[in-house]
Amino acid sequence: MENIEYEINYAIEHMMENNYPRKEFWGMDSKVPGLSCGIRAGDDGVVIGKSVYNMEGPYPLILGSKTALIHTTCDIVAMGAKPLYAMDAIQAANEEEIEIAIDGLKKQSIGLNIPIIGGNTQTIESLKSCMSVVVFGELISDKIIRDSGSKDNDVMLMLGHPVEGDIGERVQKAKNKFDTFLDVLKNDIEVHACKDASRGGWLCNILEMLLKAQNGVEITGLPYPRATRYLGTYLVSVPEDEVSNILEIAVKHRCPLTPFGRVTSEKVLKIGNNEYIDNEKMNELIKNFPYKS
Repeated sequence: MENIEYEINYAIEHMMENNYPRKEFWGMDSKVPGLSCGIRAGDDGVVIGKSVYNMEGPYPLILGSKTALIHTTCDIVAMGAKPLYAMDAIQAANEEEIEIAIDGLKKQSIGLNIPIIGGNTQTIESLKSCMSVVVFGELISDKIIRDSGSKDNDVMLMLGHPVEGDIGERVQKAKNKFDTFLDVLKNDIEVHACKDASRGGWLCNILEMLLKAQNGVEITGLPYPRATRYLGTYLVSVPEDEVSNILEIAVKHRCPLTPFGRVTSEKVLKIGNNEYIDNEKMNELIKNFPYKS
């Protein structure tokens, strides 16, 4: 974090970029019976009844062949759901690229045990090669784990390995995180909030969690030195007395777990002894951010 001010400004800019499209679809939630988490929540996935859906992309085709299904599934599990199956949409330049995309998605599908049951594949010369994936899941209990539920004095944890490497490594690291987090929930451990540290990095995503919860945070550790890098880990907000219970499960799964901050009722972003976003600025961000807890 050589230039923390730059990374904070980058995180804020990234966090606000989806405001316009979501506002344009703001009234759509009321048209869907049983929807409990949609456009207005701005959460990682959409929840209708006990069904959870998430779509990601378009990814550049080569990157998507390594991570599209993994990344899309992250948000399903973060909300407390077991992923069930998926569909894809592929734009390729030629048959060779189709084989690359399908081979990579198949490896991810087999490794995560998430069947791909349909989708669309095309080769239109005027379009860039890319892919998108949608994953369908089901809540493992009646509780939705939202990204907005952080409470005063919660401990902020980072859970999981950074998802990087070849397809096999990415699948193994992602599955390790999924299994650990779902095991936490199956053991009725209280989790107030969870969010995938995805594009924008852990700093962007923790700020989004806090704006929705209308709280602040004191960062007491450094979970990863580059605050704006995609990690694929989970940011988890829990009561302090649950940390040891989560650690016990993380040890069983050999899953990395790093406490790195504490949620505060004072609306500030503090890192060590320095306050980088004060109460006035945080309230301004909350006011301009459409999604609330």
